[in-house]
Formats: sequence, structure tokens, C-alpha cells
Amino acid sequence: MQPTNPKKSTLADTIRDVILLGITLVAIYWLLAPDKARLLYPVSLADLQGVWTTTHPQYQDRFLQFSDATVAFGWGEADAGAYAIDELDSEPAGNSTLVHLRYVDMASTDYQLSFHYVGQNGGTIWMKNQTGVYWIRTNPEPIYNPAFK
Repeated sequence: MQPTNPKKSTLADTIRDVILLGITLVAIYWLLAPDKARLLYPVSLADLQGVWTTTHPQYQDRFLQFSDATVAFGWGEADAGAYAIDELDSEPAGNSTLVHLRYVDMASTDYQLSFHYVGQNGGTIWMKNQTGVYWIRTNPEPIYNPAFK
């Protein structure tokens, strides 16, 4: 019986093995890596609770306020209105979460508001249909007690 010579590895064999290894690693990563959408958690009213203001010159005298059941919009020192929150939904949107809020007035008229939310550094929101106006949470607790509209 003659000893068998081990097969010599050629450059083509090495390249093929590296490519197969690369494809295998990419497939494993693709199957097991966390999906970016799963990393953005649904937004709750607890995440939004508090008073939000902006430094934008056009809206400096305004505020938004979220409590556990209401959203309030304020303008000026004395004028504000609260609305009952009927539904809150959210979905991933790039590096933020797009929040859809449905609220109602005393006559049961439905209103909708969609805005982007980022929770880091105390929180920032900006309206879906408005660019350049960023609302920052300035108080983590609701401090205004506006009448229902």
C-alpha cells in the first residue's frame, strides 16, 4: 500500500474557501443579528409625560403637555386647551420613532397628530409635517391644568 499524498491547496482553492466562509458568516449575521426595528421600543404615554417647549421664535410662547390621559396645547400665559387621548401608536422611522396620536374634544371630534420622538437626553419631538421646530421636555411632570376643549 502506497502512502497517499495530501492534496496540495491551490490559490483557487483558498479563494473558494474564503468566499464560502464569507457567505456563511454573512448568512449567520443576517439570520441572527437584531433587527433595527426591534431596537426601537413602542412609545407610551409615560415616555411622553411632561411639558414640552421650543426655542423656535415662532413658538416660544407655546407648550405641549402630556399626562397619563390627556394632551394639552398652550399658547401664551393664559390660553390652553386639554384633550382626551383616545389612541397612541408608534412605529420605527429611521433614527426616531414616529408617533401617531388620536385625541378627542368635549364634542367627541377626532383629531390626529403625528410626530417623531427620540428619548435620549430628556427627549425631543418634532412634528411630522413641520421641519426645524424641535420640542424639548422642560419638565418631566405636567404642571398646567388647562380646561377641556
